[in-house]
Amino acid sequence: MRVCGAAILLGLAACQQQPKASPKPTEITFDGAQVTDAAALVAHGARLTQVLGCKGCHTPALTGQNIFDDAPQYGVMYAPNLTQFVPRHSDAQIEAVLRRGIEPTRKDLWGMPSSVFQHLSSADMRSLFAYLRSLRPAGEPSPPPRLSALAKKEFIDTGQVKPEAQAVVEARLKPAIDLGPSYALGRYIASVTCAECHGPDLTGTKDVEPGLNSPNLIVVGAYTRADFERLMTTGVPVGGRKLRLMDEVATHRFSRMTPHERDALYAYLKARAERP
Repeated sequence: MRVCGAAILLGLAACQQQPKASPKPTEITFDGAQVTDAAALVAHGARLTQVLGCKGCHTPALTGQNIFDDAPQYGVMYAPNLTQFVPRHSDAQIEAVLRRGIEPTRKDLWGMPSSVFQHLSSADMRSLFAYLRSLRPAGEPSPPPRLSALAKKEFIDTGQVKPEAQAVVEARLKPAIDLGPSYALGRYIASVTCAECHGPDLTGTKDVEPGLNSPNLIVVGAYTRADFERLMTTGVPVGGRKLRLMDEVATHRFSRMTPHERDALYAYLKARAERP
């Protein structure tokens, strides 16, 4: 009996000494993603369609538009009608578009910033789906792209525009620098918003639009928090000059961030600019 009792005690001690499983890290998301109420989830998804620029390309009603309307020499390429596209596809298919740049039928995808959206958290993605699936179909399905020979010569043959699946892979090779947990939210926001124009590592890009280059976001090091707030909500930088593109992006997209989100983004970009 003593032997059995000792064995039992040793067994209990061994069980007590087993390492506990590490808690799952909290997912980094935009404010409001961690909700369970269905209406709140839809509302968060609606806000994200503004912050992420969905309504800029796909129109405020998300019914789509030909982005070459003002340049017919390049042919036809639609930001598709999402109210028609979403009901006809599964969540997995839509996520493949957003994260991997793969279109369900024609495979190649052009102009969709999947290289940026691949970083969206699962909670933010879930909110987007909830909002998009709450919309009633309107308008007509968008046609597939029909690029002219001129568009292929100027954009594709030169490498200025790449299949989005290729851009996704390339973006993974130069992520925004990780400055630790204190700056994780700001890094996340920068990676899914600023990186669209300033590049995945935020060092700037050429030809965001024809003849328009974007700067390395180290420039934020010269901004006070008040200066940054004005830039992000009105598009007006230090010095008061007019910035092409940023004025629209700020007023229609970044002004929809919460003050807490802009605080986090500023803290990250400022720390990035000031690091040794």
